[in-house]
Amino acid sequence: MKPTVHVSSGRLGIRGWFYSVICTMVVLVIACSVIGVIVFERASQASNSLIASLGPARTSLVDMEAALVDQETAIRGYLLTHDTDFLQPTYFQGVQDEARDLQQAQIQLAGHAKALAEMRTLQTQITAWKSEYAVPFLEAAQAGESVSLEQLEASKTAFDNLRVQFTVVESELDVERGVAMQKLSHINAERDWTFVGMLLVFLLTVCVIVLMVQIMVLRPVERLRLEARTVTEGAFDSPLTQSGPLDIRALSSGLDAMRARLVQALADTERQRVELLAQRNTLDAQAEELRRSNEELEQFAYVASHDLQEPLRKVASFCQLIEKRYGEMLDERGKQYIDYAVDGAKRMQVLINDLLTFSRVGRVHGRREHIALQACLDSALDRLEYSTQECGARIEIPEPLPAVDGDPTLLSMLWQNLVGNALKFRDAERAPEVLITWEPDPEQPGFVRVSVADNGIGIPPAFAEKVFVIFQRLHSREAYSGTGIGLALCKKIVEHHGGRIWLDRERAVGTRFSFTLPAASARGAGEAEGDDDGNGNGEQELALEGSTP
Repeated sequence: MKPTVHVSSGRLGIRGWFYSVICTMVVLVIACSVIGVIVFERASQASNSLIASLGPARTSLVDMEAALVDQETAIRGYLLTHDTDFLQPTYFQGVQDEARDLQQAQIQLAGHAKALAEMRTLQTQITAWKSEYAVPFLEAAQAGESVSLEQLEASKTAFDNLRVQFTVVESELDVERGVAMQKLSHINAERDWTFVGMLLVFLLTVCVIVLMVQIMVLRPVERLRLEARTVTEGAFDSPLTQSGPLDIRALSSGLDAMRARLVQALADTERQRVELLAQRNTLDAQAEELRRSNEELEQFAYVASHDLQEPLRKVASFCQLIEKRYGEMLDERGKQYIDYAVDGAKRMQVLINDLLTFSRVGRVHGRREHIALQACLDSALDRLEYSTQECGARIEIPEPLPAVDGDPTLLSMLWQNLVGNALKFRDAERAPEVLITWEPDPEQPGFVRVSVADNGIGIPPAFAEKVFVIFQRLHSREAYSGTGIGLALCKKIVEHHGGRIWLDRERAVGTRFSFTLPAASARGAGEAEGDDDGNGNGEQELALEGSTP
């Protein structure tokens, strides 16, 4: 026996392995998806910081500087020319653009503390310039007052300082923009390496799963296939290794159990073959003994029908000769003794003939053919014609009897015994009436049920089975003649044809016997209906008249 291999995969079946692979792949996909989302979110934040914050903020700063320049230029032109066209729309439009750009820049720089601080310093300087120079200059010009050159130079100096602060803010935005670009580039590189790593992990996981499936599932399946093939090629003593997943181990265990049962069955078959061979030899010897016994039985039947009856005939003949020649010298008791001897010899001859007939059923009368049951009945009634006329019997057959498969000689004997008993055991107070009917047998498909009913003395229900036993008599020989073989012969004939016979226990008046016979097939029915020779003249006619049940 090979040692049983136990591996950890035995805890899981193929379905468990399949679910494990699916779960591993799902977890791996979810983990990669989460990492990808995080990486994309970081890249998106860096990109938004660069594109949607610093870039638009610098643009807003440039626009705001241009709007202040327009305001300063418009004030100078208005002071020199007192032309209101410099104020509308240049100055007032510049004020609106400046306020809008300042608000946008502050919103866009949210999160950039240093740039936002510089922006607030710029805003303070702009407010100071407007309050110290721009607004007073406009009010003075509108009032018709003049502005000195020293004030204009001071305004110009303050405005230049504003432009310097604009440069500081722009420089800070450029620095932060450079930092953001470096961060975005670094994040993009991390993203690329992350995806490369996830791809490598995914491929490595797939390789590991394939390798584990190969080792834990496919290899045990292949091993089981090769071992099963070895068994199918005739090596029934080779056990199957139980390894791999749980269901493969269960399959291997079941196949190994089946292999063991096959080995046991083969051993039992071989033992039975030897026993059957011995039985066949025994049966052959018994068949030879039976053949020899049948030959001896045939010889005995020949002796019984000729040699054994010859002394009986001599006894009867010489007793009759003694009575004829010396009858005048004998008294009544001597004649009575001679009558007893003659009667005993004749009854012994009848008994021998009845026993020979009983033994020949199924042995001598063995032919089967499609015959008309009516023809067999007519043959039997011809033999019973004298008895029928003597007792004035009436035999009724409401409809013709069917065709059956059987031996015409045996069936003629069957009718002769059944109808003969109906005539013999008649009621002394009324003429015999015999009713013969038939129908398809409801219990045996393919059989017909035939009934023979009479109005005779009847049979008590307690003797319903006893009447079919050979030599069983219900009446004395003085009351009714016979040997007690008739109904036993009827039973043997019916059973020889595969049917059954019984006595109706519930009949109140007379006796009714029912029996079944195999119905003739459609092919032979026409042949049977045209067969008028149902008397079985090919065999010896044995008129067993009046056999006692």
